[in-house]
Amino acid sequence: MPHSSSNMVRTLVLRELEAGKRDDGLWLQAMSESKLDKTKAQIRYIELRIKALNGDVKGLLIKQIRGAIASDSNRNGIRSNSSLADYLSAKTIKK
Repeated sequence: MPHSSSNMVRTLVLRELEAGKRDDGLWLQAMSESKLDKTKAQIRYIELRIKALNGDVKGLLIKQIRGAIASDSNRNGIRSNSSLADYLSAKTIKK
């Protein structure tokens, strides 16, 4: 199944390329996979970089969500070790 990436991630990769920035590890992988064909390596590098940034973005979003839940839980007296389901349940129950 192809991985759908956001416009933001694709734009970040484009800006990196325009600025001449490159992840050397991913470039080496792309060159290796393309048998040192630079044109094919550039295409593969873009695919690899988008995939890497998508993972980074998801991780950062998860971290932000967890931080926001912990902060909100502390303010509202919800146990800090509660699951997301417990948190949402406590937030939706009318008092």
